[in-house]
Amino acid sequence: MLLQILTNIHNITTMMFGIFISSFFLGIKQNRKNILTLFVLFCFEGSLYVINYSIFGETFANRIYPFIVHLPLALFLFLYYRYPLISACTSVFSAYLCCQLSNWIGLLFFDITSSQYVYYAARIMTTCIVFVILCKYVCRTTQSVFAKEKWELCIIGFLPFTYYVFDYISTKFSNLLYSGNKAVVEFMGFAFCIAYLVFLIVYFKESESRQEARQYNELMKMQLSSIEKEISQVKISKNKLAILRHDMRHHLSIIHTYITNNDIDKAQEYIKEISNAYDDTIITSYCKNEMLNSVISIYNSRFENTGLSLQNDISISDKLPCNDMAFCTILSNALENSMHALENMDIENKWAKLTLSQKGSHILLQIENPVQKIPRFADGIPVSDKKGHGIGVKSIVYYVEKLNGQCQFFISEGLFILRIII
Repeated sequence: MLLQILTNIHNITTMMFGIFISSFFLGIKQNRKNILTLFVLFCFEGSLYVINYSIFGETFANRIYPFIVHLPLALFLFLYYRYPLISACTSVFSAYLCCQLSNWIGLLFFDITSSQYVYYAARIMTTCIVFVILCKYVCRTTQSVFAKEKWELCIIGFLPFTYYVFDYISTKFSNLLYSGNKAVVEFMGFAFCIAYLVFLIVYFKESESRQEARQYNELMKMQLSSIEKEISQVKISKNKLAILRHDMRHHLSIIHTYITNNDIDKAQEYIKEISNAYDDTIITSYCKNEMLNSVISIYNSRFENTGLSLQNDISISDKLPCNDMAFCTILSNALENSMHALENMDIENKWAKLTLSQKGSHILLQIENPVQKIPRFADGIPVSDKKGHGIGVKSIVYYVEKLNGQCQFFISEGLFILRIII
C-alpha cells in the first residue's frame, strides 16, 4: 500500500515538474494566474494518463506518454502563451533532461539499499529540491537562451532532443539500453561529442563577434571623445577671440605708443604676437549651427595645412533633425577619409567638395573628390586590406544606421562620392 502511494506521488511530482519547469524555462511568470492555468493543464493531462493506464495498462500508458503529456504541453505553450514552437519544444526536452537528476539519485539509493521505498522517496525529494533550485537560479537564464534565433535554438536543443529520443527508443519502446549492446550504451557519448564540437564552433564564432563588437564600441567611444575635445578646443578659441576683440582698443593704444616713440621694432613684434593669437582662433561661420562650424573649420584648416582645397556648399539651420554629436562624427570621418585619399594621390589639383543641405526633417551630406585608384567594394561599401584602414567607413555606416539614415558610396565620372541622407 505504501509503495503504491509513493509511486503515485512520484508520478504526480514528475509530471508537475515537467509541466511547470517547461513553462518557467520559457519565461512565463510564476504568478497565481499562470500557476493555476498550468495546474488545470496538469489535471487534464494527468486524467488522460490515468484513463490510458486504467484501460491499457502501465506499459502502454508510458509508451504514449509523449503524445498525451509532452506534445499537448508544447502545443499549449505555443498556442496559449504564444511562444515559438521550436522554443516550446526545446524547453520541454530540456525539462525532460532535468528529470534524469532524480532518476539517477533514485537508482543510486536503490543500489545502496535495494529498497523500492527508498528509491521512490529519494526521487520525490530530489524532484522537489531540483524544482526549487531551477526556479530560483536557472529559469532567468533559460528565458534569455530560449528567446534566441531558430538556428541557435536548434544547436541548444540538439542534446536534450537526442537524449529524449534515445531514452524512449532504448527504454520505453524497447530494452536496448539494458541489452548490453555496446553501440547502444556508447550512443550518448557519441551524441555528447557531436554536440560539444558544434558548441565549440558556435561559441568561437560568437566570442569572436562579441570581441569585434567590443573593440568597435571602444573605437566609437574614442572617436566621440576625440571630436568632443576638438570642439571643446574650438569653443576655447572662440572665447579667446572674444577677449581679443574686447581688448582691441588696448592693443591699438599700445601699438600707437610704440609708433609715436619711433620704436618700430617693438610695434612690429607686438603686431606679430596679436596676429599669432588670432591664427589660433579662426572659426569661419558656414551656417547657423555652431558645432558644424567648429568641425568644418577644423578640417578646413587641416586641408589647407596639407596643401589641399576644401570647397564648401552649406545650407543648414541652427537645429539639426538628428543628434548633433553623431552627425558631426559622420562628417568628421567623411572629411578625414577624403583628406587621406587626396594625400595619397599623385595629382596636381587635390580638392574635395562638401555639400550640406537641409530640407524639412531631412539632411543631405555629400562629399566628392577625385579618385585615382578605384577601391574594392563589398556590399556597396569600400573596403581596404591594409591593417588599421577602413575604420572611418565602418564608423560612418554605424552612425548612419543608428540615425536611421541611408548612405551610398560610388564612383562617377572620375569622382569618389559619398552621399548620406538622414
